[in-house]
Amino acid sequence: MKIRNREQDLEGDIINTSSLVDIMFILLIFFIVTMSFNEEERQVTVNLPDTDTNLSSASKALIINVRQDGSYFLGAKRINLSGLQTSLKRVIEKNPQQKILVRGDKSALHGHVAAAIAACRTSGILDANIGYVSNTN
Repeated sequence: MKIRNREQDLEGDIINTSSLVDIMFILLIFFIVTMSFNEEERQVTVNLPDTDTNLSSASKALIINVRQDGSYFLGAKRINLSGLQTSLKRVIEKNPQQKILVRGDKSALHGHVAAAIAACRTSGILDANIGYVSNTN
């Protein structure tokens, strides 16, 4: 029978931590790479198709589109600026909490988008948002 001394017992219980450190570095690299992919996905611009109906039931905002030629669309209906103001007054009477999103074509003049925002203000809507695509590289 082999009798082991105390020093030999302690040497046998040492855990090799180099493989654990390697695994931690691999996990760290994995998380760093995954975070950078999330940032790239947010920067992708998507051109949405134009439809007559709202595809998302979660979106409750009323959308005003300003085209390049300065024409206004409330939903899918073409409307002039005074008609837009009248329609917005009717909408705000029914629902004072109605959210408005003004989406201007990138080639539209700033004055046309500003006129749509001004129509919202005169109708009693103080919180109208402007829709845009952030393209930071």
